[in-house]
Amino acid sequence: MDDWNGPGPEDFSDLWTATIVLPHVGRLNDDDMDFHFPEYDGRWSRQTRDAVAKFDAGGLELNTNWALTRQKWSCEGCGRWKHEIFRKSGTGVLLAKLELHHDHLWERANRRPAELIGPDWKDHVRRGSPYVLETIRDLVTRFNDALVCSECNAADGAAKRRLGIDPRFSFAVEEIRQFVTAAPHADHSIDFDKARVVWEAEKSGFERRAVLLDMLVDDLLAGRLQRRTEGMHPARPMWRRLDTDELLDKAFREATRQTSEERLLGSIRSDFLVRSVQKDFAIGKKPRPKKNDSGPTDEEYASYVPKANPAKWAAAGDDWACPCCGRGKRAVLRMSSKKQWSGSIRILYQFEDLLDEDEIALRERLLPGFENEFHVARRREVDVCSDCAEIGPRLQQERRDVGEVYLTVEEMKSVLEEVADHRRHEIDMDRAEKLSRGNSRYLAAARALEAFESIKASFRTRIEHARRFPEAKRGIFKDLDFLLRVQHRIDDPQERKTVIGRMAEQC
Repeated sequence: MDDWNGPGPEDFSDLWTATIVLPHVGRLNDDDMDFHFPEYDGRWSRQTRDAVAKFDAGGLELNTNWALTRQKWSCEGCGRWKHEIFRKSGTGVLLAKLELHHDHLWERANRRPAELIGPDWKDHVRRGSPYVLETIRDLVTRFNDALVCSECNAADGAAKRRLGIDPRFSFAVEEIRQFVTAAPHADHSIDFDKARVVWEAEKSGFERRAVLLDMLVDDLLAGRLQRRTEGMHPARPMWRRLDTDELLDKAFREATRQTSEERLLGSIRSDFLVRSVQKDFAIGKKPRPKKNDSGPTDEEYASYVPKANPAKWAAAGDDWACPCCGRGKRAVLRMSSKKQWSGSIRILYQFEDLLDEDEIALRERLLPGFENEFHVARRREVDVCSDCAEIGPRLQQERRDVGEVYLTVEEMKSVLEEVADHRRHEIDMDRAEKLSRGNSRYLAAARALEAFESIKASFRTRIEHARRFPEAKRGIFKDLDFLLRVQHRIDDPQERKTVIGRMAEQC
């Protein structure tokens, strides 16, 4: 260690820094979202909230494309602006939907290789074939994917169905514009005679493209078309080396490594969509009537094998009971919409509090960048029924801004409003959401545990190698000492030695 001449902790003369500020999306209220993401949209935006109020809508269906498109956007098909595209459905839900309109001829190219030589066709062709397939796509399709309102996208399909047009054909955006009449907050009127004129003008060209597509794909699969890939870097072209994206990504990961911020940048998009997208059910939609089902027959129950975790189902005796809802194996089974019995035993992960003060101190010394308000030991597995295992996913689906969900078994018990044999649980979603939000410290502690386990695994590999090869021991422990000094900023040599000893004990 004494002969290491790299920069010390305070020697930054050859470096420059910049501070970036990023929001915790999950912690923002609607006004904050509008401030931080003024160019985007979502259920939180003033434009959307005003529209919900204007139309007195009882729900909102807003999709990902709408959320990721600027608020001042107009459809190139019909010319309407976003605030004119809002439309109230017949069931009282406000629709805010944009679609990626594409040339359906490309779907033929995707299917044909599998039709000819099977779904694993890529395993039977030369290495450069996918590159050639992309070139074929650019050659035979008439237009690139285009973002349009859902009414323009629907008009394409409606015109093709009415006129009996080859379903592989797609009208381009400027062609849709020729045969639709748009009005604010309404579905399009379609002039099918004008659509027929467009189709007849493009029909011969489309048919030639379809023939060319089949011919080129057939030649590709037969090995007559190839692209050599020697010397090509598979992931990143040379012109993108050391560009802004690569440098910022590397710098961010180095700065946040083994801290609670490490995952935040990569989760901003998903967190944004959780806060922005919404799909409400129709107003007045009647709940499905509860079935008075007596359950499977003895023969059906005896022969039943679940698709999920069949070994766990078989290993559990007939006296097994779900620790959450208390139902037995037979009571878990319920009839699916496909008139088949469904139900299984699934694994639920639960965390236990860490009580070892020495390990807590060690974790906090190695990972000061985490909240470290609370610590958990390794997670344990609990077997629960499939309906109880679905409490978390159902909460996320219904309350899309709730984020990650963690509930203890006891908390899951407390949110069950109604439990019945052969039926899906009735859940108090308000209480489930409140409890899950209150458990955010468990999720933070779980991420800290994951980081600590990663450090332990790295130490374990090195220490086991040192035990097997004593002649390498000195070099390995020197590397570990270096790691603690540089990455974990432990300057005291004696403290580093103590930490290595503690980690060795755990290995």
